[in-house]
Amino acid sequence: MRAGPRNRRILFQRKAVIEDEYGEDIEIWADYAATWAHVIWGTGAERREAAQLSASQPATFRVLANDKSLTLSVLDRISFAGGLWDITSVVPLGLNEGVEVTAVRAAL
Repeated sequence: MRAGPRNRRILFQRKAVIEDEYGEDIEIWADYAATWAHVIWGTGAERREAAQLSASQPATFRVLANDKSLTLSVLDRISFAGGLWDITSVVPLGLNEGVEVTAVRAAL
């Protein structure tokens, strides 16, 4: 993948367990890897569920393959464009050519 299309900075986040002041374990989202991505916007979708209108915005993020991007999963998320994106798929491209991550940002 050429460097040209990767012109957006994104941040991958992963759940981590820390101990609070009472000695209890709590889950938080910790920064995992910041990288440059080529963002391909999907079309937004609206749906009516239980008399509520909600919208979602899908996007595909293409990043270089490295030790961090090759271990991403649907349990991780992306912070980008002022929102949090739930990862729905992670697909390696070619032989260490890159990784394509599809994610959805929900808007209520």
